[in-house]
Amino acid sequence: MKISLKRILITFSLLLGIVFAIYWGSVRWLKVYNHAVYFDDLPEHLEGLRILQISDLHANNPVEVHFDIWAHVEREDFDIAVITGDIILGLTWNHDGPLLELEPHREHLAALAHRVPTFFVEGNHEAHHYRQIRQFMEEVGIVFLHNDVELLEINGGVIEIIGTADYSTLTRRIGFDDFDVLFATPSDNFQLVLMHQPQLFDRTKASGINMALAGHTHGGQLRLPFLPTIYAPQQGFLPRYGAGFYYHNDAVLYVSRGIGTTYFPIRFWNRPEIAVFELRSR
Repeated sequence: MKISLKRILITFSLLLGIVFAIYWGSVRWLKVYNHAVYFDDLPEHLEGLRILQISDLHANNPVEVHFDIWAHVEREDFDIAVITGDIILGLTWNHDGPLLELEPHREHLAALAHRVPTFFVEGNHEAHHYRQIRQFMEEVGIVFLHNDVELLEINGGVIEIIGTADYSTLTRRIGFDDFDVLFATPSDNFQLVLMHQPQLFDRTKASGINMALAGHTHGGQLRLPFLPTIYAPQQGFLPRYGAGFYYHNDAVLYVSRGIGTTYFPIRFWNRPEIAVFELRSR
């Protein structure tokens, strides 16, 4: 059967339109996830606690915010906010480069910190800009955790928030001594661990932690329908931790697909996300 050139062009145009729509949605169509996470021994004072996670914003324009998530954040209901690294792109070695990337977000970050207790841990893109990033976060009222523990009072009790240095910082610069101390002694508190690269979960999951939040993978950036994450930096092809929930005994890990991109500025079949987790007793 003879196929006309017109039919071929129409079919090609439709396919091209579908591909473009998927690409556009994967770059600009933010998905807000609301997850209920269940625990066997959740303290009563944490029942219903809502935690917002933002990861891998990769702000990279010193003049204009390239993707505005803040209107979405303002509409959500949550009690704590956490930013799990790579808020900047950080490709410049200019001393003021990270601050130029952060300035368009200053007002929104300060408003977030004024609204709820907000915590930040570094990603690999912040690893070489530690002092500038820490100073900025202190100025806007966000707690920068770098192998640190924060006890936050909630409804007459506490939640223990542990923020780690990035995997690249630990492996290339400072070692794991201080990191391992954080998890050496079992705690009676509910422990929420913030990390950028999810492979750190392997080093913490058996220590008695309750929940860990991570990012870094971008969900692989390029995805195919119904298939797992194809590739993640530092984990390679078919990574152990790609996106979504992972479990080890009573410990729960969530890996965010994040918002932005890095050196390869394309996402496909992979909408940017922020997530809100509500803690519940099982």
